[in-house]
Amino acid sequence: MNSFIATGTYAGERFTDSGLRFMHLNLPKIGKKGDEVPLLVVPNRAAGETFDVFQPGAKLLVGGRLYPNRKDYKMYVIPNMPIQLAGDVNINRVNLAGGVGFIADTSIEDLFSFTLMCSAPNQQIIGHNWQDSLSFKMEAWGEDAARLRQMCSVGRQISVEGVLRYQTWSTEDGSVRGAYQVRVRSSLYAAFGKNKKKEEEVSNENVMTGGAAPTLNVVPAAQPAVVLPAQQARVYRDDEIPM
Repeated sequence: MNSFIATGTYAGERFTDSGLRFMHLNLPKIGKKGDEVPLLVVPNRAAGETFDVFQPGAKLLVGGRLYPNRKDYKMYVIPNMPIQLAGDVNINRVNLAGGVGFIADTSIEDLFSFTLMCSAPNQQIIGHNWQDSLSFKMEAWGEDAARLRQMCSVGRQISVEGVLRYQTWSTEDGSVRGAYQVRVRSSLYAAFGKNKKKEEEVSNENVMTGGAAPTLNVVPAAQPAVVLPAQQARVYRDDEIPM
């Protein structure tokens, strides 16, 4: 699962080096250390009328799928509904489901950071095919971090709802870099499928303690009924009464 809906300010059209045209949308920043979230919206049929209708500065509602790009580090949106004016509505909602790909080591006890690997339909315009996995950097804080730390292991399947945020920093050479994160919303997550981590813990515990495998209660098969030979029929005379 990969669905996204948000409101943001239209900043105008943008062109890639190959000449492709996109809509540049900025979402409001999330958190004190966050920045405005830049998105590139692909103007497809589902989006409806775009460039010729909206002017820079308009607040728009966009819904679709997110495609983080590993080559240019930009976030693309493939709409699955018409783009429309948003008015005073503020929305930022991401729903993802997939497998845990990496769990980061962090010195911050209240933070749990991991990546979630999701699949999405082929999109040739941004160089994505069915074999590629989309990698989303996830972060959870406080009690949610503690719960997810217990719940998650590499390969565990989970579904999450969160908000998309963006953070920038300056490097030693003075250039500015940025990264996208999905901040998990409180209690809006669930695990599904087998928990391999728990299975391994139980298996290791049995090995260490010499625990025997659980025995099965075998119910004996029902014995076939004994069929007695049919009693031979007796022929009576007309004047004989059978006893």
